[in-house]
Amino acid sequence: MISLFIAFLPALFMWEFAAIKVNFRLPKAARKRLFKLGSRFALLALIIELLEGLVPLKGLAPGWHAFVQALFIAAIPEELVKFAAVNKFGRKELDELGPGVAILLAVGASLGFAVLETKLYVLGGGLGVWAVRAVSAIPMHGIFGFVMGSFMVLAWRNPMRFDERMLVLALVVPILFHFAYDFPLMLHDYDKTLLWPMRLQPVIMLVEGSFALILTNHAVNGDTAIYGRTVPADPRGHRALGFACVTLILMFLFLGLGQELHHGAACAVLAAMPLVLTLDLGLLAYVRSRGV
Repeated sequence: MISLFIAFLPALFMWEFAAIKVNFRLPKAARKRLFKLGSRFALLALIIELLEGLVPLKGLAPGWHAFVQALFIAAIPEELVKFAAVNKFGRKELDELGPGVAILLAVGASLGFAVLETKLYVLGGGLGVWAVRAVSAIPMHGIFGFVMGSFMVLAWRNPMRFDERMLVLALVVPILFHFAYDFPLMLHDYDKTLLWPMRLQPVIMLVEGSFALILTNHAVNGDTAIYGRTVPADPRGHRALGFACVTLILMFLFLGLGQELHHGAACAVLAAMPLVLTLDLGLLAYVRSRGV
């Protein structure tokens, strides 16, 4: 129970960030249903991954081993299951509230998955593993959800003309982002002598995080995203400013830790997402405080 609670904390933070970003909060009953949905589909994805893990990969070079593991055992089944969950069970909210709610649905399903996955990691590795995943893997699952949901919004924005190309991107791009994030980590796990994967990792996180949040801005811009029957979650930017302060402290904490431990690459990985979130939240707070 404790492991589930501590796994839930960073996901709750990202969920609140999503509500601030979209400036809309799902009703409490819908939030509970969504997190349960994400966890149940996470079990399905984990079962698929376990079955795929039975496929013998011995004899493969570290690069090919990491490639197969990251793409076919992690990225494809996980993102495919999330995509199916949002498409199958999010129609009611989409019809009632507008296509912009797809972002919250996709992020919520992704975080439900991340909570269960992190719980399993914490059971095996303890609080140290939780601390690492709290500022890396869990936020990145949220980022994949932002990408998926934003492309869904663009696909469903015009009720008279459904854009199938955007829906394809809603599945393909998160798979590619997930693969690009996992591959360097898995390659480093298989061959600890390689240094470039850890140096590349913060760059990947910065690029993917920035792309996802810019895409989200584009997707929710306009009256068609949310149908106008909702109350803004953060109309003046006060919550965005408060959350920006938290993520800024986290960023400096990990950068300072890197100086003390002389392990800059690892701490740059952990500081990458707090940096992206700080910049985005700070900009949101500024724009909304001016009533733009």
